[in-house]
Formats: sequence, C-alpha cells, structure tokens
Amino acid sequence: MRIRYVRDQDGRLQARAKVYSAEEHHIDSSAIDREAVTIAARLASHGYEAYIVGGAVRDLLLGRKPKDFDLVTDAVPNRIRKIFANARIIGRRFKLVHVYAGHKIYEVSTFRSLATGSVGNEFGTMEEDVRRRDFTINALYYNPLTKELIDFLGGFEDLVQSKLKPIIPLDRMFKEDPVRMLRGVKYASMHGFSMSFRLKFAIRRDAPLLATVSSSRLAEEFYKIIASGKSGMVFEALDHFHLLQYFMPELYRTMANDRSFRESFYRSLEDLDRLHRSAEESSMLSNASADEMMQAGRRILSPYLAHVIRAKIHQYVHLPEAPHEPSLLRQELMASVRQFLAPLNLPRLGIEEAIDIVLKEDDLLPAPMPSRKRRRKPKKKVAAPPGISVTAGSPASSAAPEGPSAPSGSESEQSAKRAAALGPTEAGSSLDMHRDSLSL
Repeated sequence: MRIRYVRDQDGRLQARAKVYSAEEHHIDSSAIDREAVTIAARLASHGYEAYIVGGAVRDLLLGRKPKDFDLVTDAVPNRIRKIFANARIIGRRFKLVHVYAGHKIYEVSTFRSLATGSVGNEFGTMEEDVRRRDFTINALYYNPLTKELIDFLGGFEDLVQSKLKPIIPLDRMFKEDPVRMLRGVKYASMHGFSMSFRLKFAIRRDAPLLATVSSSRLAEEFYKIIASGKSGMVFEALDHFHLLQYFMPELYRTMANDRSFRESFYRSLEDLDRLHRSAEESSMLSNASADEMMQAGRRILSPYLAHVIRAKIHQYVHLPEAPHEPSLLRQELMASVRQFLAPLNLPRLGIEEAIDIVLKEDDLLPAPMPSRKRRRKPKKKVAAPPGISVTAGSPASSAAPEGPSAPSGSESEQSAKRAAALGPTEAGSSLDMHRDSLSL
C-alpha cells in the first residue's frame, strides 16, 4: 500500500489517501467492461484523470460483476462531449455525460466541489468530490489503466469489515438528500452491512422527508431495487425502517390491512429474485441495469414489473364488482395499478404490458360471455290494396280488376253515414260528387 500526499497551504505534505495495488485489493480486471476501460483511456489520452467509482467498485471488491459502470473525471461536460461522438449531456443543475456503446450507457461525471455543500452544482477536485459521496464504501476510486484503488476515507477497510459508515454528518445528511436513506437501507440489506445505532435512528427520524422527493428519482431507485436480485429483502428492510409508507404508500397500506396480500406480494418477489439468479434468465433479468430499464422502456421493465403487481392484479380480479369484459377489465386494472405504484412515475406502456403478462400467465382473463341466439322478428303483414285478392298461403295477385266495379255494401253504408253527418245541402253535393265518380 502506498500513501497519496498533498501539500497544505503552508506547503507541508499531508497524507490524503491510501493507494492499494492489484495484489492488495484483488479486483478482477476481466470483470470490467471493455468499453469502460476504453472511455478512461480516451480521457487519459487527452490529459485528464478518469476513475471508475460508486457501486461498480463496491461490487468488484465483493467479487460480483457490476451491471453498470460510472466514471468520474476532471474534464468538464462540454469537453467530454467533444471527445466522444456517441455521447450527450444530460441534467439541468449538475450536468453529466452519457456515453453510448451499443445498448450500454456509461455515465461520466465531473469532480464536484464542496463550495456549496454536499448537494451543490459546482465542479471541483477529487479531494472535494470524495466528501460529496454518501457512504465510505461508495467513496473508492479505481483506475482501470494502472489498476490502483484510491481510498480517502477508509472505505476499503469498512467494506472488508462489512460496515456501512456515512460520510456527511447525520444532522444534515438526509435533509440534504432523502434518497440517501433508501440507498443506505438497500446496501445494508443486500450485502449484510451493519449500521450504527445513530445511523438507524437518523433514518427512522428523517423517513418522512422521503415524501418530498420527486417521482422520477423514486422511480430510478425502484428500478435498482427490482433489478438487484434481492428485491424481497430490500422491501422488507424499507418497511422495517418506516420508509415504505413514503416510498410506495398504497403498497404499504394494502400490506398492513391484508396479511394474505402481504404473503402473496413477497412470494412474487421471491420468484423474481430466483429468476434473476438463474442462468437461463441471464439474457435479460440478470443483466438489465436501472439505466437500461429507463432507456429501453417497457421491453425490459415489464417482466420485472409483472412480479411487483401480480398480487394486486389477483386481488382486483377476484372482487365481485370486477368487470367481465376484457377491455373494460384492462382499463380498470390500469387505474388500480397506477394508484398502487404511486407516486412512482413509470411508463404507461410498461405497466400495460406487465398487466397483460400477469393476465395471460395466470389465466385471469374472464371467460367470454355466452353468445345469445338472435330471435328473428316476425315479418309484418302488408295489407292488400283494394281490388287485390290475397289467398292464404299464396302470393297476392297483382292483376287489376277490369272495368268499373260496383260499390260494395260497406261502402254504401259509409257514404250514407257521411251524408247524415253533413247537412242537406252538403249531403246532396256530396252525393252528386259520388254519383259523378261512379259514372266515371
């Protein structure tokens, strides 16, 4: 192990970081994506520092292959964008660069400054950037070119001892960024890291602050949890630390009021985690990262999400008032599932596809309604015009009678009644008209 020194304001050397060699940290360099090494090499060729940081270094030290690789450099975003043609700048307050290599996304950020606190948006130095990290296990910098691990805060020893230690003072750590509570609980439950009493107390105390986080940031953490392979353990830990009621309020209320639903929900997560670890599912469920879920949309998200909403769909379709018409059922399920997942802002198409997966796999689509035989309405009988005889069972004759026909008895009676109703003068004129018509 070597020591990295820096000079203070008086010009005296001060030990700032421990530098571990490949023989000491035992990181398997073959587990690092070739593209991540290429990005670091390109930045170095332009005179910049570049390191792999965060969860990728943590997973490498734990002997796991990371799903995604984040890099940090002293190059500013505009300069990074010019170095890589297949890149774009994202972010409004603090700009990052996404470098694309096939379907993989590599996030490259610039060292951040402490001038505006742990959530400021100014660029700084590596020594400042390390103080902006949340936990010591995430404050390790790995150089893929020299294969050296740089540790400013003792994170390597904490990782070996399975300890989760915060970097920022607890009186402001979660107030500045409540998402750090989700990450801390996730790390502890996934990797078995121990937390101090003070850290546990601070998480429970500041749990309500999670309700102030934007839906998009909560959705990003949700993606990471369901893609972790230990989603069941993480959700149980979130419930234990009083975070679940602010992370997914409807899920929390439903599980608190329905024990059978709670058991069904965690069975579905066990199935998801089992599939995630199985070799035959490695093409998607084992390799998808949170960034790929957000970029690829429903194609990758829906198989994961189907396990999360399965218990809710079963609960709804067995309600007496559940619709029996498939299209109406899907419409009602969409509204129910979106409320169940609130306040997470997940893509609509991903939710729709996840609902269809559950309905088809679990055979929950209602049986089609029995077809009704249409009763034919009886044909209306058309009255024959005068002078046309109709015989039962035979078509009406269309031949017109030859010559003038004498008035029938009923016609004479009707004429007499009309004449009686009319006055003498009117009756006489009416009879004259009737005679004239007969003479014609």
